[in-house]
Amino acid sequence: MLSVRHVSLSINQTCLLDDISFNVEAGETLAIVGESGAGKTLLSKLLLGLEPRGSTVQGVIQVAGKNTRDFSETEWFSVRGKEIGMVSQEPFSALNPVKSVAWHLKRILFIHRHHSEKSILTLNERVTLLLEQVDLPASFKSRYPHQLSGGQRQRLLIAIAIANKPKLLVADEPSTALDPNVRQQILTLLKTIQQQTNMAIVLISHDLNLVKQVANTVAVFKEGCLIEIQKTADLFNKPIEEYTRSLMKVMTFTRPKPIHSDVNLNVKDLSVVLKTTWWWQTPHYLLSGISFSLKKGESLGLIGQSGSGKSTLAKSLLRLIPAKGKVIFDSHEWLNEKRSSLRLSRYKMQFVFQDNESNLNPRMKIAQSLSEGPQAQGRVDNLSERITQVLIDVDLPLEVLSRYPHQLSGGQRQRIMIARALILESKLLILDEPTTALDQKNRYRIIVLLKKIQAQRQVSLILITHDWELLTALCHQVMTLDKGKLSSYQSVDTWLAHKE
Repeated sequence: MLSVRHVSLSINQTCLLDDISFNVEAGETLAIVGESGAGKTLLSKLLLGLEPRGSTVQGVIQVAGKNTRDFSETEWFSVRGKEIGMVSQEPFSALNPVKSVAWHLKRILFIHRHHSEKSILTLNERVTLLLEQVDLPASFKSRYPHQLSGGQRQRLLIAIAIANKPKLLVADEPSTALDPNVRQQILTLLKTIQQQTNMAIVLISHDLNLVKQVANTVAVFKEGCLIEIQKTADLFNKPIEEYTRSLMKVMTFTRPKPIHSDVNLNVKDLSVVLKTTWWWQTPHYLLSGISFSLKKGESLGLIGQSGSGKSTLAKSLLRLIPAKGKVIFDSHEWLNEKRSSLRLSRYKMQFVFQDNESNLNPRMKIAQSLSEGPQAQGRVDNLSERITQVLIDVDLPLEVLSRYPHQLSGGQRQRIMIARALILESKLLILDEPTTALDQKNRYRIIVLLKKIQAQRQVSLILITHDWELLTALCHQVMTLDKGKLSSYQSVDTWLAHKE
């Protein structure tokens, strides 16, 4: 079904992919693993004919016996979305922000099926069926991307990708933003569709447990080179390369020590209400009656299924959306802060967003993005030295300062997001899935970094995550949300005991 032979890609005489060759048969799944920046996403774009500007590509890519390197843009238009489906790594940036869920699904169906107006009812039924397949209610048809959670947007992308039952599916981190239950549902769904349609899948993932369950073959990438490719069972039982063994290494951390300090954040009866269109409609509560406290240097893990209100809670604390209740932060009535004083205090509470690509200005170089916050807050003393130090902290080379976001891998952008928050020396960091785009080695580095920063600066952390290793390594308390309500609030030890 897919044949990649001796593919290389260079930009400005810098080799980013070097002599890549592999085959994927119909009905098989090839998983591609490796560190962030290894060239995995770049290869996935080549499979869809999306070559970077100024790049030089050599080699042959065949799909169903056709050499895609010879396709015109018109031919690609009929192939993308029909013969080849794609699940992007950043769901928000891959969706049109001014179009509804129904529009996205109808468009991909209409383009490749050429529906007439007489068949519009069938088209609506097909949209409903696709939403049901990815566990989204039909009522979401009228919603826009910003009204969905990260996990819901990810499921919408999967629905778009499988809409026309493609022969080849390229899935770049399809389970990134999903909780364990939904991740398993999506995994089962993809396998079912693959069995029904004999679809070939190229899966790019940092989730080795997912790879172990679904892949027939695993290819390991390092710095643009394919260093090892084996059947899944053989690779996990007896990897050849030391680099492959390092990717599988189990992370171990010391548990965080109990905190004996002053309260940094105190939240009582926090609620977020979605305004209704008409006076007779009942208001819809996105959050209702949330209460908790957080000490200086303490970490709170925030968990729950996709759409349970985790990101809504974060945005309400940051005053990005209106909220009711009482929030005492840094000894101030945070929700009652006037706009002028709030602007000067923004640096105290920072947010690391889940979708890193859509939250970095594509027209600004990384140096400008890192400088923007300190300049807005008037905190420019020794700014150059602070930028250098924060890049060292997040394990990125100084060369990234002259690059644009699209020139970085997903994992590199994630570390830039963390660096942008750290450079302001905040008192509270809210991190929405900070390790989802990272491989095992870089997840370890980020967790070590956060532990070090917390120990040195006594910064409080709220971690929105599905990553249990992150919870056990960093968190003192765990709070579970369910449909916008507080389901449980307990110590990590108690939570782990219940899980066992």
